[in-house]
Amino acid sequence: SGVAQNVSIMAVKYYAEGNSGTVNLKNTVKAIEWAVNNGAKIINYSGGGPEFAEEEYLALKKAEAKGVLVVAAAGNERSDTDLPENYYYPSAYRLTNIISVAATDINNKLIRSSNWGKTKVDVTAPGENIFSTLPNGRYGFMTGTSQATAFVTGIAALLLSKDPSLTPARIKEIIRGSVDEYPELKAKVAAGGRVNAKKALLALGIKLPAMKETNVIRSIARGPSALMEALTAE
Repeated sequence: SGVAQNVSIMAVKYYAEGNSGTVNLKNTVKAIEWAVNNGAKIINYSGGGPEFAEEEYLALKKAEAKGVLVVAAAGNERSDTDLPENYYYPSAYRLTNIISVAATDINNKLIRSSNWGKTKVDVTAPGENIFSTLPNGRYGFMTGTSQATAFVTGIAALLLSKDPSLTPARIKEIIRGSVDEYPELKAKVAAGGRVNAKKALLALGIKLPAMKETNVIRSIARGPSALMEALTAE
């Protein structure tokens, strides 16, 4: 279970450490095109690099034309990606269907490894010590903008589940416009804050059941079924 529990996940493998950069790029393009051609609504792109790639740009442009949202990691080079020498792709392509994500810690401050950019990065999301799945059936903690990106993908999926007619540009607008703002983040990312799933749903006009925050936390700890029971009870 995660941010959006009732979704269909299309797991597309495109990267291997043993491959050359050229081969990985070729596979990246093939993966994007495969996802777009097979009905993906959102692409979680927890990867990237410093070089512009025409083939990748065109594949993402095709995704834009087909109304596919791309949630992209801002990168982990501790750099200001507004500077041309620090551009990080695909977030730097600035297509209307791309939303770029930096990572924050439990205190809502940018983690040390995260890239940022007042014009090139849209929002932040939790990205430090995130508990999730690991290869070979394991679980563990990971840190970085890749983890933060998945939270934003989940919020986008929630929004689409409530209104399938939403365009990537509208989803991006809602997510950016519903962040929790923090002074330290205003100079780091365009939206000036960390994403907030509840606010995003409210911005869409979704009526949520009244529930105390402590009850939400306790219910989440007990599992999805407990959370749904608590929401119903409230």
